[in-house]
Amino acid sequence: MNSSDIYARVFENASCGLVLLEETTGRVAETNRAFLRMTGRPCAEVVGRGFWEPPLIADAAAGAAAYDRLRAAGLVEAELPLETAEGRWLVLKVNGSLLMPGMVQLEVLDVTGQERERLAARLDALRMLAGGVAGEFGDLHRALQTSGELLLSSAGSAPPVARQLEEIRQASDRAGVIAEQLLAFSGRLACAHRPLELNELVESLTPRLRQLCGPDIEIVRDLSPDLEPVMADPGQVRQIVLAMAANSREAMAHGGIFRLETRNTSGVEPGLGGVAGGGPYGMLVASDNGPGLDDESWAHLYVPFFSTKTNGKRRGLGLAAVHGMVCQAGGHLWACSQPGEGATFRVYLPRAEANCTGAPMAREARTSSTARILLVEANNGLRMLVANILRRKNYRVVVARHSEEALAVAEAEGPPDLLISGPDANLAQCLARSQPSLRVLYLGGYTDEPGAQAQLLPPRAAVLRKPFELKILLEKIRQLLEP
Repeated sequence: MNSSDIYARVFENASCGLVLLEETTGRVAETNRAFLRMTGRPCAEVVGRGFWEPPLIADAAAGAAAYDRLRAAGLVEAELPLETAEGRWLVLKVNGSLLMPGMVQLEVLDVTGQERERLAARLDALRMLAGGVAGEFGDLHRALQTSGELLLSSAGSAPPVARQLEEIRQASDRAGVIAEQLLAFSGRLACAHRPLELNELVESLTPRLRQLCGPDIEIVRDLSPDLEPVMADPGQVRQIVLAMAANSREAMAHGGIFRLETRNTSGVEPGLGGVAGGGPYGMLVASDNGPGLDDESWAHLYVPFFSTKTNGKRRGLGLAAVHGMVCQAGGHLWACSQPGEGATFRVYLPRAEANCTGAPMAREARTSSTARILLVEANNGLRMLVANILRRKNYRVVVARHSEEALAVAEAEGPPDLLISGPDANLAQCLARSQPSLRVLYLGGYTDEPGAQAQLLPPRAAVLRKPFELKILLEKIRQLLEP
């Protein structure tokens, strides 16, 4: 067997892809079976085509740059995308060199798995960064929100001051949306699922939606009168609705219709982000009559940080965060859009059990001149604000910055009836030794894991996730202090 026969046999049976190219044209002269398997194409569709351009190399600019390097230096090493005949995308590692005058040999390896691992590592790093930033950002938002509410409640009848405070509150709300989106992307969004009336939530959000959408967009509601409660975190569902409205507003720059619907459904329609079957569900539908999504936007629908905007105002977190929150609630997100026909998103949330009643509506907290509350909070602004609010409601409040200071305060002032702190089982256990009937309210942070919180809960304890509304804080305290 001569050397040319040996080369032909090795070429054809190699496990990696091997391709012979004409140096001057970049066209495929010969290829082996391994490369044809990668492309999913027969030999007739590959031989004679330009290797460095579609449909083989999907990125024409990257392919042209690699070809230029090969012709200049006589060799090339590059990672390039390939779209198979079935529409799958692969990442190819291409090593090429001159085999003989006028002929180039390429060794082609499918490194898609390695690229996915690298992408996963980069996303993990981004998630860690997003979670850390959101935690710090959440502390600032919490102090701003609470200060705004407190000042707004005491502004009285001074319209200019009240309007300025309302603008501060709205800015704080927008900051909260950003923090929630970052945490949903990072997978560290703490949540408290409870029976939720979707119709009531949509009704309560309508004034804010009108402000968000502006006068050129009509908001239409079609709410089912017999809608069953769903099991979800109210804060997350609010962010979902606001994110949907913000996307529709940006799509309909010249006005249009934003529609919200609710209804019961037994299962999920098959589609992007959805799985057929399951249920029963409560369904929230958000749709618009805007221009719809083009192919590029549809292909990157839930990709974090992808955005078609070039003005820097949007960072592509909205739908990625929405998808994360819906999945965290045990639901599904179904999407449908065509260019020129608007976009529709259906959020399927698990229906609450028939015998599970919703949380009672928040009532004004009962004042108690005998209840002693120990508030432990490291953030100076938040500690002062919460303490002042509770004192206005006639509670006796002592404060501490951390657990050691809290134990010293309890020893000097006497054991409290209620401890308000971050999740700290050791502190609660120490205080309970001298006050067996101690009640505990844990203020769970943005990034606290719900499972970890549940493990820390002693008897007569509850968790309130930050950021919280003042009326909810007062209601939790009232419930805990009831006999």
